[in-house]
Amino acid sequence: MYDGPMRVTVGLALLGLVLGGCDTGDDPADGSTADAGPRTDAGPEADAGPRSDAGPVTDAGPRTDAGVAPPTVAARARALATALRGEANFMIGTGNDLDGAPSYDADRAGAYTLGATLDVHYWYVNGYSDRGGWTTWNPAGSYVTIHGEAAERHGVVPMITYYQLALDYETGADTLADPDRMLVWLSDVRLMFQRLGALGVPAIVHVEPDLFGYLQQRFEGMGTTPDAYPARLSFTQIPECMGLPEVAASLGACLRAMRDALAPQARLGLHASAWGSWYDATDPGADVEGSARAVAAFLTQMGGADMDLVVVETSDRDAGFWETYGGMVGTCSITDGPRGQVYWDATNATLPNFHTYFRWVRALTEALGLPALYWQTPFGVPSDMCGGTDGHYRDNRVRYFFDHVDELVAAGGVGAVFGTGAGRQTYITTDSGQFQTAVTGYYASPTPL
Repeated sequence: MYDGPMRVTVGLALLGLVLGGCDTGDDPADGSTADAGPRTDAGPEADAGPRSDAGPVTDAGPRTDAGVAPPTVAARARALATALRGEANFMIGTGNDLDGAPSYDADRAGAYTLGATLDVHYWYVNGYSDRGGWTTWNPAGSYVTIHGEAAERHGVVPMITYYQLALDYETGADTLADPDRMLVWLSDVRLMFQRLGALGVPAIVHVEPDLFGYLQQRFEGMGTTPDAYPARLSFTQIPECMGLPEVAASLGACLRAMRDALAPQARLGLHASAWGSWYDATDPGADVEGSARAVAAFLTQMGGADMDLVVVETSDRDAGFWETYGGMVGTCSITDGPRGQVYWDATNATLPNFHTYFRWVRALTEALGLPALYWQTPFGVPSDMCGGTDGHYRDNRVRYFFDHVDELVAAGGVGAVFGTGAGRQTYITTDSGQFQTAVTGYYASPTPL
């Protein structure tokens, strides 16, 4: 697990306009980051595709009528999977795997090369439209359309990870209070929803990995709360958000209003960063559930409990990468890397382990009343040897997740999507077929929710 915020410079790869689709231009294993700690060298990735049968889906949200007992997390997970895929099975996906230069072919994303039709394909959307961001990579923001249509062709639900405000707060900016920046950000987000709405197929929108961890720590450090912290949201160009109180607590309501008006078939979820209320995964006395409830309480204040799902993460890199101090040749420690001990015990006899993590997820989903999507899980292959090398760092999350899907479901999970959080990590082309074998076996007998 991540053992405290780590700030790393994030480089945004600017993409040129291309007719057939575009991505970051990075190697498929390069790309964006994760939330086992604040994101890092995120580049926009674009390999997800739109879902399936057009038409709004309305049965997956957490809202309930007064006096009626809210549906259980499990019931919401079943409703969400059914709305997205037509059946209530635990969903599997991958992302951050776009084809790069010179072809920028949306149909060549890694998710479409596995010989099995996955459930979900995600890609990053980031950058500001006035600073060479995603809206400029293809005409009029058609970046979303190009990769959404590719997903539809391949029978996969498109999932967008929208990631920009976190980059600002990572560097100390306070964008929520900046009217110029917020108008651009909201206009860009609104265009994304318009593009998704025009596709007319179910989709997932994952909002801002790391952002809510940064905000939670920032507000606590300042002794303030989301309903007292200024956020500029009211602009005539964003009619859906006009009239909302201009405080951080209204951000979720603003996003939901845009979704409801422009892309009602999309499902929406905020990102839960465990380090927002950190616990030590190596400490047997750690208040794991208390940490999860604190994160859930903050997300609720930001409107997160009114969404359709919550997005969680295990690690933003292969464990072996952190054991080698970020890929330093000839250097490896199981316990003393920059994030401490990160290779989890698959027997769950010693710490850190998977059962502790699932305790955190379960407490989070129960507090929010929402199912969780496990996101950007690394591809590493289990090994008894510390570390590894570029493209071949060890990790055991793929192996454990596919061997214990019932545990992911019991913690409130609706699905798991796998992907690299940066370059140099193990990938589906360097894992000796581990992931392809796993998904092929899974779809022979998928796990019902």
